[in-house]
Amino acid sequence: MSFNMDKATRILRDMKYSRIIGLIAEKLQIPLEEAMDMLYSSVLFEIIDDGTADLICRSDLYLANEIIRMHNKK
Repeated sequence: MSFNMDKATRILRDMKYSRIIGLIAEKLQIPLEEAMDMLYSSVLFEIIDDGTADLICRSDLYLANEIIRMHNKK
């Protein structure tokens, strides 16, 4: 059984997004759905997801804090 590397990468990213969403929800004491909207509507998500600047390598906490900070600037 061979495992496609692109599939593995997608799974790892999705797991990271899940952790980031959990951190945002916890820090702001908001529902997970609202935290998910914050992540997926952020410019930072697009940068992370397309691999620009290797932000995927940053810690979950760092990325959650950046998304919150950017959201608060709006």
